[in-house]
Amino acid sequence: MRDQFLSIYRAALFFLSALLLVWAFVPDYRVYVNGLILGSAVSLINAWILSVKIEALTKVILDKSEDSGRRRFNMGFISRISVALLAIIIAVKVPHLFHIAATIIGFAFVQVVVLLKGLFFSRKK
Repeated sequence: MRDQFLSIYRAALFFLSALLLVWAFVPDYRVYVNGLILGSAVSLINAWILSVKIEALTKVILDKSEDSGRRRFNMGFISRISVALLAIIIAVKVPHLFHIAATIIGFAFVQVVVLLKGLFFSRKK
């Protein structure tokens, strides 16, 4: 799981660095790029939260003790939706810095990376 998240993290850093170059050299689109950066960062944070929860769930499942069957487990939905709502609130409160639609589009960044990664490696085999 760590290797998969690290490849997503590398892709995110590459994408964010490309966005920073666009931000630096094309000042007319800074509001849109800021929104994409905010949304992509939130997407990456949500992927990290989900990967931590999945690792914890794996440990609970693989644990053979009696206590593991009684423990209630969640996947961090409230945490992830709270981070997304915080980003939307920031975009709404500061519309001259963040474009709301670009922020929402940025939320799908990790899902697109995972989809493209899956397509690429399925073609490779």
